Amino acid sequence: MNTYPSLSFCITCKNRLHQIRQTLRKNLDDNSLHADRIEFILVDFDSSDGLREWVIENFLPELTSYYLKYYYTKELPLWHASVAKNTAHWCASKDILVNLDCDNFTGINGGDYVMKTVAQHGDQCVIHQFSGIYGDGSFGRIAVQRKYFDWIGGYDESFDPMGHQDYDLIGRLVKIGLKYISRPDNRYNIAIPNSKEEGIAHTGSSKNYFEMLRHNVRISYRNLQENKLVANNGKFGIRKNLFDHNGKEIESQNKKY
Repeated sequence: MNTYPSLSFCITCKNRLHQIRQTLRKNLDDNSLHADRIEFILVDFDSSDGLREWVIENFLPELTSYYLKYYYTKELPLWHASVAKNTAHWCASKDILVNLDCDNFTGINGGDYVMKTVAQHGDQCVIHQFSGIYGDGSFGRIAVQRKYFDWIGGYDESFDPMGHQDYDLIGRLVKIGLKYISRPDNRYNIAIPNSKEEGIAHTGSSKNYFEMLRHNVRISYRNLQENKLVANNGKFGIRKNLFDHNGKEIESQNKKY
């Protein structure tokens, strides 16, 4: 009998149907052996490319069993990585929260691999599945216990829409005392390559990616120096006008707060 905890893969998507077509079915199949302890959270930020219809048409058994939970909202018309990721993490219900960008593959039994890593090192750790190759799409694969994610207020929503949010999250988690665990195993962190232009496509910002990055690095460095480790006054993500695949608003269903 396994004693390690349960896990939520937290996925965000806006007009990336062309990529999630490649990853979602594969990821669900690759983790189905442990579906009793794993869930996939997919939050759709008002995609206009048919994502909702595709999910309902192709994944009804997984939606019915709650192995896959699909939510959509119109509350984020312009993409903001921190807000989007925070929303998906808030919707999750398991012990360990794993950020899984929609262009990422978990690998076969990738969720079980993360749960066993937590069991090995204890819950006071942050697991980073970055390959070590910058720009390959794996940097954002971060796993942490929900209580610590909640403690630091999630990703910093004061940032510009893209850049450094993952690095900042890790920095604050480590500073509150969590142990950083690097797990670059390429069996579990393959991603579909994207350009920086694709990454900022729906932000509506006049800045390019590197301008956003520099701005966010400055905020992060100052906050870490001043021990301002709790972002967003502890309340993060979109928590209203979130609907499941049946069109039911979910805020009242969520018992975590």
